Amino acid sequence: MAPNPTPLAAHRILVVDDQDSIRGVLRTALTDAGAEVLEAGGGTDAVEVATRQLPDLILLDIAMPGMNGWQVLESLRGVAETASIPVVLETSSGDFPSYELARKHSVAAFISKPFRLVDVVETCRRILGGARPLMGREAHDPPPASVQVRDTQERLLAVGTLVDADAGGAQIEIDTALGQGQQVVLTVLGAAGPERFQAEVRWVSSDGRRFVHGLRFRK
Repeated sequence: MAPNPTPLAAHRILVVDDQDSIRGVLRTALTDAGAEVLEAGGGTDAVEVATRQLPDLILLDIAMPGMNGWQVLESLRGVAETASIPVVLETSSGDFPSYELARKHSVAAFISKPFRLVDVVETCRRILGGARPLMGREAHDPPPASVQVRDTQERLLAVGTLVDADAGGAQIEIDTALGQGQQVVLTVLGAAGPERFQAEVRWVSSDGRRFVHGLRFRK
């Protein structure tokens, strides 16, 4: 069966980012995938648009002047009409997203800048289909894959679980913190057999017991 050329058809997505250029590329990619795209250039506008238009999904930048992404989330979750709208947070290597805070606000997923637009569309498709990578999996879902993390000399650094993955990278949960920028070899032990990826640690966040890492795959 041929892949669906418009996987986001009939869905309304709000893009919140203070940079016109980023809103522009996301608008084009999401529109081409069939979505109706709303835009907001700041936090106050985002809350107003979300409350008035009730999008199916919000792509929300964390680092914005004035009202930042976390403050927008606080406002959205405090209003009945917008409390259950799934939110995907846009992060960059300097944002150090808080895993604990994201889970508190029921954030669906992180996407890391610079974006691979095909991965953004796929993440949106999965979230709109009911996936919530940062909130765990439903009982009927398969258990999360195990992962092994090694250094470039093949020394085992940690084992843990896969939180989420796409073609550009992965989010993993392990019991130790790796260094930002560290080069690692990730082995995912899935049902189809082990897969190995060369990766770089982009960010690290902690809930006080476990550490979630954002990895960017390297060619």
